[in-house]
Amino acid sequence: MDNQRVRDSGETIIDFLDSVLVECPRCQEFANITGNPIDQRPKLTCSKCGLISIPEIVSYGGSSGEYCGFSLWLKSNCCGNILWVYNKKHLDYLESYVGAALREEFTNINQSLVSRLPYWIKKSQNRESILKCILKLRQKLNN
Repeated sequence: MDNQRVRDSGETIIDFLDSVLVECPRCQEFANITGNPIDQRPKLTCSKCGLISIPEIVSYGGSSGEYCGFSLWLKSNCCGNILWVYNKKHLDYLESYVGAALREEFTNINQSLVSRLPYWIKKSQNRESILKCILKLRQKLNN
C-alpha cells in the first residue's frame, strides 16, 4: 500500500450512504440501511432475522459510530478513538487514503471526505495502527 499516491477527488460522506451496515437491534448481526437520507427515507433490513424497519432518527456522520440511531457494524477502537466506516466502498476509500505515502488534498474544498477526516487519521504516526484496524474491519466484513 505504501508509495501509493492519493488525490482528493472531492467525494463527500454522502457518496458512501447508498448502503450502510449497522448492527441489527433484534439479532445483533449485520443489517443494511438503504436510502440516502438526502433523497429518501432510509430503510433497515436484516437478512438474518427478517427485520424491516424505518429509522426514526435520520442522522449521519459524527464520531459516535452510529447511523440513524443504530450502531455501525464496521467500527473499532483505534488510537484512542473510534474508527468507523459505513460499508466496503468506504473501507476501501479509507484504506487507500491511510496507506498512501503521498496524500494530495484540494485546498478549497471543505466538504470533501478527506478534508473532514479527523487529525488522528491523517497523522502518519498512526498509519500502521489504523491499517491494522482496517484489516480487522475487513475480516469482520468477510465473515
